[in-house]
Amino acid sequence: YLGYLQKKDDSKGFTRGFGVKGVEKYYDENLKPLQNGFIAGKRDVVNNIIFNRESKIIRRVDGGSLYLNISLKLQKSIEHIIDSLKEDLGAKEIVSAVMESNSGKILSLATTRRYNPNRIKKSDYPKLNITASEYAYEPGSVMKPITLSILFKNEKANPYEIINVHKGRYKIKNKIIRDDHIFEKLSVEDIVVHSSNVGISILAQRLDAIDFFQGLKDFGLSKQSGVDLFYDKKGSIPSVLKMQNEIYKATVAYGYGLKATFMQFLKAYNVFNNDGVMIKPLIASHIFFNDKVYPIINDEQKRVLPQKIASLMKDILIKTVNEGTGKRAKTDGLEIGGKTGTAHIASFGGYKESYNSSFFGFANDNNKKYTIGVFVREPKLENYTYFASKSAVVVFKNIVDEMVELGLLEPKH
Repeated sequence: YLGYLQKKDDSKGFTRGFGVKGVEKYYDENLKPLQNGFIAGKRDVVNNIIFNRESKIIRRVDGGSLYLNISLKLQKSIEHIIDSLKEDLGAKEIVSAVMESNSGKILSLATTRRYNPNRIKKSDYPKLNITASEYAYEPGSVMKPITLSILFKNEKANPYEIINVHKGRYKIKNKIIRDDHIFEKLSVEDIVVHSSNVGISILAQRLDAIDFFQGLKDFGLSKQSGVDLFYDKKGSIPSVLKMQNEIYKATVAYGYGLKATFMQFLKAYNVFNNDGVMIKPLIASHIFFNDKVYPIINDEQKRVLPQKIASLMKDILIKTVNEGTGKRAKTDGLEIGGKTGTAHIASFGGYKESYNSSFFGFANDNNKKYTIGVFVREPKLENYTYFASKSAVVVFKNIVDEMVELGLLEPKH
């Protein structure tokens, strides 16, 4: 994800490097050399320049040096974890990120699709696209907490209201909506805890199209995440007109009919762990140029949810780990919350028998708060490994354990 360089000769015959991908491209104006060095003059018998009034000297001016928020020790450990689990899960790719919730600093952004930027081979070309910011996909059930928080914000639901979820099978117009787990009734908060498509679809009908649409925009969907990677896809959400349709409301509520990137969801889930305030994810820390340090300021802070609602959603996500679909993420002595998502992959107007799984959540101790995302592309179908509870959650748990081992998290005993 650091990107890579290409070199070309300029009009004066000097070879210059320029960024092509990742942070190299994003910060190219700050990193590129400003002036080539040049020395000209008469030479002595052994070919050395004679420095006098006739000689000409132009001082070389290099570009800046970029320093990152990435922890090399954590990055290396997580790369080892996801490489190992990719084989176990039979996945096409695993992407993960760890972000400081209060600052937006990205401490690790890892993928199993890596390459050596100094020796790029033809077989590496597909790996040059950065999945975290360039691959837009239907997110599945990780969308449900966002939908529920929009309902709470618009005072359309309360967490303890009981909803008839029709034993996991419900018809809206000509579409049958199904649940993986069969319940007759669930409280509003347990609709997220037990990931009920039926329940969230019923609740979503209470939202006006414009309120639902604006709520999605407020969470950063259909907008660039702002991460300092040059290619940062916006994804897409249905128009306000489409959102007036009951089926669109239902399917968007549980994560279909829209497209988003991994980085957009990492940023959105950080809202729940940062008192309702959205901040921009940042990979780079500062630029060192001409003997001065220029900090990279996080200039995006926006309140998305009232603090009370953010706290309520945080409690629901903790309950999801303690009692619901995220149980495998539980770690004694730490505050862990999050939501699973298992999404069919669209193909040629339908859905193929293949899935993406994800888990977005947080891991906190008494002093530190981290937002963590995991995305598993097309894990194997055998033994129900494609379910996020058996794939993405397992990766999340391993990352948290490693953070404890490295002293980034300190469980209460």
